[in-house]
Amino acid sequence: MKRKLLFLLVGCCLLWQQAEAQDFSWQAQILPATQKGYHRLLLTPEIIGRLQPGLEDVRLFNQAGQTVPYLLRAEVPVQYKRLFKPYQILRYTRRPGGMSEVLVHNPQQRAINNISLLIGNAEVRKQVSLSGSDDQQNWYVLKERDWLYAIQNTQRTAEVKLLDFPLSKYRYFRLQLNDSTSAPLNILKAGYYDTYSEAGKYTRIPVLSFSRKDSAGTHITYLRLTFGQPVYPDQVAVHISGPDFYHRPGKVVLGKKRVYNRRGKPRRRRSRLQEISVPLLLSSNAPALVDFPRQRVEELELQIENGDSPGLTIDSVQVLQLNRYLVASLDSGQTYTLRYGDEKLSAPNFDLAYFQDSIPQTLPLLIPEQAKALKLKKAPGSRGSKLLIWAAIALLALGLGYMTVKLLRDMEKKKQG
Repeated sequence: MKRKLLFLLVGCCLLWQQAEAQDFSWQAQILPATQKGYHRLLLTPEIIGRLQPGLEDVRLFNQAGQTVPYLLRAEVPVQYKRLFKPYQILRYTRRPGGMSEVLVHNPQQRAINNISLLIGNAEVRKQVSLSGSDDQQNWYVLKERDWLYAIQNTQRTAEVKLLDFPLSKYRYFRLQLNDSTSAPLNILKAGYYDTYSEAGKYTRIPVLSFSRKDSAGTHITYLRLTFGQPVYPDQVAVHISGPDFYHRPGKVVLGKKRVYNRRGKPRRRRSRLQEISVPLLLSSNAPALVDFPRQRVEELELQIENGDSPGLTIDSVQVLQLNRYLVASLDSGQTYTLRYGDEKLSAPNFDLAYFQDSIPQTLPLLIPEQAKALKLKKAPGSRGSKLLIWAAIALLALGLGYMTVKLLRDMEKKKQG
């Protein structure tokens, strides 16, 4: 009896699992890669618009139908990077037991207040001095005395040391090192670190329809954009050709959400629709860009307050999505498939997440082909799934009832015997 009950429970679990299986609604093919290795697969606006907000329900399959592990990566709107830019070392005169000299060239006569030296690791302490010149004949002191020490890098065979001095723009800098007590240093490079900003990469979201309405009564220009499917816009760029000078406030309406009053009993609370919007300011002194919080929409409305001025001459409005990628190891010549669009699917747990730093940032890019619907998307808790689940519950109840009745009868027989 116990064995029969176990089989019954296993069968019900299998039915339940079948009801809860992966249910993808869309797929997109990936053209074969030309080389083996890691690639970036661009998640287009068309794909992301049909994913869960956290992109949990996307999967990558190879030709054999096996799941391919991947990482998710996203562009950063603005990131700041430091780049080492070298100066030319005209000569390095080494004088063991005396005063060694490094001559650095600053041809553009940039105004600088530091020089970074890339030095081979050495457990030593060196006294240095710095002077500047425009003709290599007349030298002027910049720093009478400084020290280079603790030149040890545990990760690399060289260490960068920064030498500060008063702001100056000499064509030549002369660094003198006291090598009277030890051998000269192995100075590999001299230069400076330049910090620069780099904008993230965006993809333009196709707009299905665009309309404009200028209201004479409210002095507001309404721009409505519809996309024909859900999308996640990150930025809007408005291209304005006139007038020459303008300053117009406004807002971008992303949609509405239902909110409930806090007071009163839960069953009696009243709800209302609240507008979701971000402020907009169009000025001739700045680029007409607006960044959004992450919000799923099917249309946008820009409202521009004109005051008593005539409406702006708007050439175009571009809606942009910050690029997001799947990073995966692909074999050359193989076709891969992205499947997505399952509102119940949880995020995958791949070992690859523990090795993100081991995968290069610069990788070949592949763009999926046009998405295709696998089937008509069913609402959560569709009739077929509900019937299957209720059938499993009914079967389990009948089985347990039967086993209970049989167990009671066996107990009665034992008593009578």
